[in-house]
Amino acid sequence: MNDDDGVITLIGRTYSFESAHRLPNLPDGHKCKNLHGHNYRMEVVMRGEVDARGFVKDFAEMDAELEPLLKLVDHRLLNDVDGLENPTAEIIARWFFDRIPNCASVRIYETADCWAEVAACGGSPKRAPR
Repeated sequence: MNDDDGVITLIGRTYSFESAHRLPNLPDGHKCKNLHGHNYRMEVVMRGEVDARGFVKDFAEMDAELEPLLKLVDHRLLNDVDGLENPTAEIIARWFFDRIPNCASVRIYETADCWAEVAACGGSPKRAPR
């Protein structure tokens, strides 16, 4: 199966992690410039060809790819993670997106109703550097 017929196949999974951060580029007096934490929820969407097993990717394979990244941010001060010195939801979403092969999109929720999303443009997934 392929995209030649105009149909794409996407799979998605939700992950969570707990982290603290502060947003150093905000003006003095803004509450988010202070150290605070979130119970983040992250939705990862991957795109690909359906393989002989019937999968774009087995969810267990997806978990194995994401686990090392989640360990870098879970119960951490995000400002201390390389590439997340100003860890807004937008920057966190891009940080994950850039590190996940065949990623179509990453959505980061800081709260139940506040989120940022990074998505591949032009319908094709971004390929992570090897």
